[in-house]
Amino acid sequence: MSSLHRLDPERYRVRAGDTVEFSEIDLDQEAIIMDGHRYTEADAAADADRLEATFEERHAARTRGLKPGGKSLSGGGAHSPRIQVVLPAEANDEVHRRASAEGMSVSRWARRVIERELAAA
Repeated sequence: MSSLHRLDPERYRVRAGDTVEFSEIDLDQEAIIMDGHRYTEADAAADADRLEATFEERHAARTRGLKPGGKSLSGGGAHSPRIQVVLPAEANDEVHRRASAEGMSVSRWARRVIERELAAA
C-alpha cells in the first residue's frame, strides 16, 4: 500500500549550518506528487541524467582550454600572479566573443594580447 505525500519545497531548503539526513525511498512504492503529477523512479532517473548532462556541459565550458595541474606560467613551480581588469560591458562582451571564436579561455586570450603588447613596447 502506498502513501500519498505533497512536497512543500520550503521544508527542504538547505541553509548554511543545517544538518541534513537522507534516506532512500522507492518512488514506485511511495506516491510523491510534484506539480500535480506523480513523481516516479523513471522521473528521478531522467532528472538525474539531465542534471548530470547540464553539469558536464557547464564544466566543459568553464574548463575549455585549461590544463589542470599544468605548469606554472612563472616557471620553476612558482605561483603565477593574477590581475583583475574592469571593463565596460561592451568591451567584456567583445573579449568573450573573440576568445570563444579562437577556441580559448578569456584568461588565455587576454594573456596573449598582453604579452603581444609588452613585446611590442
